[in-house]
Amino acid sequence: SRRARVSPPRVLAMPPKKKAAPKKDEPKAAPKKEEPKAAPKKEEPKAKAAVAAAKPEEPKAPPKAAPAKKEEPAAKAAAGKRKAEAKAEEPAKKETKVADADVSEKEKDAPADKRPALKETISFYPSDTTLNVIPTLGGQVLMALSDGGMQYLIAGARGNLGMKAGRYMFEVKIIEALNPAESSAAAGRGRAPAPRQLLRIGFSIAGSSLILGESEDHICFDSEGAFHVSKKKTPAAQRFTRDQVIAVVLNLDPNSPNHNTLSLFRDGKRISEPQQIPENLHGKTLFPHVSFRNVSVQVLFGQQPARALPFKCKPLGAAAQADVSKASAPALKDGKYEVLLPVAFPDEGTFEWLDTFLAKNPHYVELSDRKILDWAASSGLWKPAAANLSKKSNDKPEFNFGLPAMDDFSIQRVMRTVASVVPRNYVIMEVKSNLLQDDRQRVLERFNAPHFKKVAQVVMGEPNDEFKQMALGKLLKEKQAKADAAWKAQKAEEKRKKDMEEKQKKLAEMRRKADEARKKAAEEAKKKAEEAKKKAEEAKRKAEAKKKAEEAGEEYVEEDEYKAEDEEVKGENMEVDQAGNNDTKEAKDDAKEEDKKEDVKMEDEEDTEPPKIELTDEEQKLWFRSAVARACTDLTTTALGQSFGSFSIPETSEGFDEIRFEWRDENESKAYLKRWVLERKRNSRMDDLQPGQWFQDKLKEWKGLLTQWQTKQKTYKVEEKKKLEAKKKATESDGDKAEDEESMEDEVNVFEVVDVCDVGNGKPLFKDFEFEDWALLQLRFELHLLQVAFKKDVDDPERVGVHDTHLSFYYSKYFRKQLTPKNFNVASNVELTTLVKDTVSWDEEEKVLRTPLEEDLTSNNIFVQLAEDNRRERVRRIEAGDETARLKFSPLALQQTPAAKATGAPPVAAGVVRPAGTWAGNNWGAGGAWAGNSGWGRW
Repeated sequence: SRRARVSPPRVLAMPPKKKAAPKKDEPKAAPKKEEPKAAPKKEEPKAKAAVAAAKPEEPKAPPKAAPAKKEEPAAKAAAGKRKAEAKAEEPAKKETKVADADVSEKEKDAPADKRPALKETISFYPSDTTLNVIPTLGGQVLMALSDGGMQYLIAGARGNLGMKAGRYMFEVKIIEALNPAESSAAAGRGRAPAPRQLLRIGFSIAGSSLILGESEDHICFDSEGAFHVSKKKTPAAQRFTRDQVIAVVLNLDPNSPNHNTLSLFRDGKRISEPQQIPENLHGKTLFPHVSFRNVSVQVLFGQQPARALPFKCKPLGAAAQADVSKASAPALKDGKYEVLLPVAFPDEGTFEWLDTFLAKNPHYVELSDRKILDWAASSGLWKPAAANLSKKSNDKPEFNFGLPAMDDFSIQRVMRTVASVVPRNYVIMEVKSNLLQDDRQRVLERFNAPHFKKVAQVVMGEPNDEFKQMALGKLLKEKQAKADAAWKAQKAEEKRKKDMEEKQKKLAEMRRKADEARKKAAEEAKKKAEEAKKKAEEAKRKAEAKKKAEEAGEEYVEEDEYKAEDEEVKGENMEVDQAGNNDTKEAKDDAKEEDKKEDVKMEDEEDTEPPKIELTDEEQKLWFRSAVARACTDLTTTALGQSFGSFSIPETSEGFDEIRFEWRDENESKAYLKRWVLERKRNSRMDDLQPGQWFQDKLKEWKGLLTQWQTKQKTYKVEEKKKLEAKKKATESDGDKAEDEESMEDEVNVFEVVDVCDVGNGKPLFKDFEFEDWALLQLRFELHLLQVAFKKDVDDPERVGVHDTHLSFYYSKYFRKQLTPKNFNVASNVELTTLVKDTVSWDEEEKVLRTPLEEDLTSNNIFVQLAEDNRRERVRRIEAGDETARLKFSPLALQQTPAAKATGAPPVAAGVVRPAGTWAGNNWGAGGAWAGNSGWGRW
């Protein structure tokens, strides 16, 4: 009996070789997109042949049992039999499920409709198709590009005729499955989206995303059997593949039991239960929509269905005119499509303005790298977080998918090529390129077809009121969200503390009760012990009294007076205890009542809603969101620094048909651009700036002079020492005369000295220089040279000097050593320049380095004269008791610029500058240390 029961299902394992149609219904057969045996049978031109082939699918289960039964070995184990039976029964069960769905179909045949029928043909507007869609055969067949990374992106197309009432269907058929080649370079790095071939079919509202299933305004099924609604995907249908006619039925008929539902059919048979349409789509016009990847799709909007359904249902192409609505075609200006180039400053509302423009003009297609990334994300491409944040920007975001076709800019080249030949309205959003004349002209050359109108949209200066309100609204919303989060966190913390206090109170109450119980038990035990002791004493007393009475020959009489006294005392104690307990209980009750009142009062005082936030006066002026709020800047620091000097306003001579000014007119925009560029030139850093030959020659000359002066000082001091020893033998009067001569020398005006190496009698002006004086002398020369060389090398009259924020950067670039204020015992560069304020200073208005000296000096003696004058003033202050004038520098304050190409030197750690030599005595030596004046020899 068991064999008889199980044999019919087991026969299903053999016949698939004869007929491939049933295999299409098996869920495991769907991923096989191209089956050589199934394709020819599905290509029968007549619908009747396909229906006839589908009808015998249900009764085929019993006949298939015989071959499997004969081939089954007699000695097969029972476990193996059950496994084979389970595999054979699976397709039969699925066929039964589909058959049951047909039997229990709630949809009824469409009644005769005498209303005027639709006369227009459903098609696809170019603005309602993605760039990789290639419509052929009058829009009946949709193909997708599969080159240059396009094979990873989902294509989308929305019909121009939407449903607003009734029950209608449309059909699609996958006629080709593509398998683009993958580069081996991507192995192990990137992750291509799955599945490779994909089709989604459903409806959407006008103006929504073209990638079906990626918006709350979409509803659809996909080829994997999933149902997409409200950006969520759930299993709800059987799979379908190529050469199968797939129909989707949208029921908006209020009289139908399946009102506001979407159903899916395969070759005329239902493969999904009716799925409810979300409330946000109720009452809206829904347009037919398909999205696909690596397949070619035939879209059937005919007057008759290609496959008859279990009930009569009109195709959307045969709908009543009253039940449909046609989307408005994009209006052409002057009969041409616009190519719009927004020209705006980075980080000044550029992309925010673009978002508002596209919201008002959805028929424009944005061409930008950020749009490609959004498209890739909607298509399921995974991209890791950017590893190098310095390369991250809104204008040129980093492409690091790990897929060569996506990362080598192939997809950008394909999009540029396609956009130039497909007529539609474009917005080319390239922040840096749109501000550069040469880049703008290259873009215009691609769109030289006569049906394109090239327009520049200048968006700069103070925004209009509409943009201000939008920007301030976003700022207020973000501020309110932060305040709400802080308020909720505060309330949660207060609740936590309150709960903790309650817990502590309960624990304290439990401890108190436990202490009272222990105290009461101890008191009771004590009382019992005392009572027992009293009873023992009383018994002993009575026994003694009785013994005495017997010895005296008297009759013993028990005395009750003590008992009465004890009873009286006990009663008094009980009354006192009872009174105390009552008082304690009343006090506790009063305390609890006070706590409850306090809790109620606190709850009443608590806010039930977060406080409303308002913008401050300063925030009211913030029309543009900061880079921190937007997560990244529009341009990287490097890109901005290399290009902003060439920013310009578009001119008609560049090839533009029209130039529009959004916020300010032409004159105001040009003035704003000039101010913006000047400000940027003052405070921006030039990373690619290199010291010129003039600087190298001046620096080399200075090194020779400094060595000469230090050698002269050393020689003079040796000779002076010999003279002093000879003078010791002279008379006192001669010594007085020498002191007078010395004092007269000190009164020489340093700025009248012609030769700093000989102010008289062979004495150098710098004879009394100490370590700090040589360090300040070198600092004077270096800062002056840096300021002059910078202006010569940049060769830009609008860059007036080194900005205070970049002094250390340019100093390191020119002198190949670090400028460290701490080596000079000061905290900042501003304090450092104060030490040599006679040579350089900061412009308070422009914040750049200035010098009161001539830029092209014929002699470097001025630096020695300034250093000596400063030394004399410092000595006078110290002698007057001003200890703040005393200098204490680090040995690293006096470093020489290292040679451009050092040979044989040991490596230096990153960020550390090696002095070319060390101070040895009064000169620089290979390994010596300062051993000159004032006890600096330990250095």
